[in-house]
Amino acid sequence: MARVLPILTGIAAVVAMAYVLPAHAASPFDGNWVLDAPPAGGAIGSEGQYTCPAIRIPFTVRDGQVVGDLHRTATGTIEAGKSSNSSPLSGSVNADGSASVSWQNFHVTGKLSGSSGAASWAGECGPRTGTITKVGQ
Repeated sequence: MARVLPILTGIAAVVAMAYVLPAHAASPFDGNWVLDAPPAGGAIGSEGQYTCPAIRIPFTVRDGQVVGDLHRTATGTIEAGKSSNSSPLSGSVNADGSASVSWQNFHVTGKLSGSSGAASWAGECGPRTGTITKVGQ
């Protein structure tokens, strides 16, 4: 019994720590962010409209994970929020600020530093880049 007691004590300590420690540690990049990208694809039409308009994509980082739901409005604007036509946004931000995010058929890579960053992806109009800004906790 003397040999079993230290083993049981060790197991109890590990189980107790599992309840105390969070599943994910908070990340210095946690909070609300937006990705802004200028229009792309070249001007077409008499009004000089771009094939791919400027976009603003809101997203949230929580415990180093990119989370949320996005949907396109009837005008093509991308908005945050769950709806009947939304799809999940998912990914992660590493401790060094490197990020990888997926939404629908798009895969975005980027780098965050402090409260800003940059991202790139292949869009319908070819390669696109954007700036990232932290907008709140």
